[in-house]
Amino acid sequence: MVTPVAARQDCWQDRGMSNARSIAALGALCLVAACTASSSTSTPRPGGVDASAGAAGGLADGGGGANDASAGSGGAAGADATFDAWTSDAGAAGTGGQEAGEDAPADSACQPVQAATVPDPWTVRVPGAGFGGIVTASSGGHSDVFLQSPAPNQDYIRIGARLDWGGSVVFFGLSANAGSNTIDANDTGRELQIALYDPTRAMQGCAWNASCQSNPTSCPNSISFLGWDPVQGGDRCGHGSPAEYVQAGESLRVTAHPLQWNPDWDRQDCNQTSCGASGVPVALNYVMDFRFVSSNVVEIAVEIQSQEAISHPSTGQEFPTLYVANGTQGSDLPLLLDAAGNSVGLNTPANDGFLYDNFASPGPWVTWQHAAKDYGVALAMDQGIVQWQGWRGDGQSAPYFHNVRPIVAFGLQAGKPVRGISYLALGSLTTVQSLIADVLKKRAPFGGLDSPPSGGAASVGSGQDVAVAGWVLDTTPQGKVQVEVDGVATLELAVNGTRPDVCEVYPAYAGCPSVGFSGSLPTVGWDSCPHLVRVRATDADGNTTVIGESVVTVQ
Repeated sequence: MVTPVAARQDCWQDRGMSNARSIAALGALCLVAACTASSSTSTPRPGGVDASAGAAGGLADGGGGANDASAGSGGAAGADATFDAWTSDAGAAGTGGQEAGEDAPADSACQPVQAATVPDPWTVRVPGAGFGGIVTASSGGHSDVFLQSPAPNQDYIRIGARLDWGGSVVFFGLSANAGSNTIDANDTGRELQIALYDPTRAMQGCAWNASCQSNPTSCPNSISFLGWDPVQGGDRCGHGSPAEYVQAGESLRVTAHPLQWNPDWDRQDCNQTSCGASGVPVALNYVMDFRFVSSNVVEIAVEIQSQEAISHPSTGQEFPTLYVANGTQGSDLPLLLDAAGNSVGLNTPANDGFLYDNFASPGPWVTWQHAAKDYGVALAMDQGIVQWQGWRGDGQSAPYFHNVRPIVAFGLQAGKPVRGISYLALGSLTTVQSLIADVLKKRAPFGGLDSPPSGGAASVGSGQDVAVAGWVLDTTPQGKVQVEVDGVATLELAVNGTRPDVCEVYPAYAGCPSVGFSGSLPTVGWDSCPHLVRVRATDADGNTTVIGESVVTVQ
């Protein structure tokens, strides 16, 4: 994988390396503003078969046009209760009690009121298209697991993860045509996957005491001497990260246990030991849920789960990075387009002949396509990210490859999760444009109610206001939320409060960190019966979500 060097050209000097992961990981040390990094253990294999995916693209387009996302919510009970989708309808909660302003009845006449338990915000998703099945296969000595597209085009498209490469995505294409694969499955550093970095523990020799920013290492500026760098695919010695899978409702859930890229990452000196029989595990899990939200679009929900005792400051991360087919094992997709269909030229020289550029897309997605724009893969970001970075090798001054990733920076707090969602779409430019627009249009707001307690109860003195506070996220910034009392819209609150705690868990979402709301709800005229206070968010597309509700009584 590869990274930008515009701010620190000197970082690229005298490395003597030609593989893509070398460029990316070292680039992580060079980043200033648009800091992202990547990983690859070897150069792409030259040559290969032209998979004739142009014809396959026509088939994919037909499938996409005929099968839009349909009903069904995203998941039932699964292996990890904190990660499973909820199927309850929070909006159908009871609304007992009196209308605000009615004459107060005797306490014995009060109707029972109960606040519904609102689903975990993480489970509020785009409606699913159904479950098509899970199959496993062996390929070249690897263990792969595939999620099949659902009816009516049962198993028309598959997405596949390699379990001995940490569940990184190695296949996305037509089930009956291996040559339609849009993913570069060259080695453990490519594919679609996650890798993390820490600027204070960036290199061996200074990572051990987190001094890399104040006291840089004397170790060679080489991929072999990277510091804290848990890579989903595996390590520099060729050990693949282990992973396992389960079905979770409509989703294929893969849990990866990443390895440190450099087994000697925390040595105080620059000595390196021989590669052992196994890699160095990291106390992290990468949990990835794959789910079809239309016949041609797969949602990828990622939760990073930390069991570490140390925290990691914010820096550019691979969340995710996407290497697309270069003709070696599937179709060749050399054309990078933004959301308006404009070609993106990647012409800024970098290390070892690689070329890159940072760019903005008019929408939160980009696509790699055939030169004819008739087949390819698109990557869209649920967070609304429009800043991107692309990389390529031209096959002459550098090995031939194509890569893109969102520009996103965040840290990882000890024992805390980080969450994010992306989407892969298959088809021509016009097909993926239509499919992604449809998926994002259906994306509802999600959030949490902190006060009064969601799903609970509170009381205030006569004449006192009710403090209302919480947060809300969506693909686009949310301007306000609505507060209802016993089903009657009573108050609007602006969404403009700073909530860094929320954006640590959900980094890079539109509006971060100003995604909080707070205000006072008057109780003048309330009777002594319990009243249901509900907070609702509605986005510009008309999608409505109950953020939370609580029973409040005036004493």
